[in-house]
Amino acid sequence: MVQKGTTKKHNRKRRKLRQLRPEKLLILAFALSCVFYCFSKIGLNSYNITLSVEEQKLASQVAEKQDEVHSLKTDISALQDKNKMLGLAGDDLNENQDNVYVINN
Repeated sequence: MVQKGTTKKHNRKRRKLRQLRPEKLLILAFALSCVFYCFSKIGLNSYNITLSVEEQKLASQVAEKQDEVHSLKTDISALQDKNKMLGLAGDDLNENQDNVYVINN
């Protein structure tokens, strides 16, 4: 008879555990989702910071290239002037048929 009383108590404990188990699972799932949310938020923020730094580097490179292109365009427009080129070459350059220039050695 002693054994029957202990098994009843044991069964009661199992019933209580079964009744509380879904609540514990929900709490565990909520806690895990909060942890996942925090880690993903931190990860995305750090990734955004990395991307903004990369964007600033690329923007500065683009600005440098645009300045270089602008200076090259001004050089090209300066070099396109025929009279200026003839002046730079001096007496070593002779005109032939208005378009062909012969360099004297």
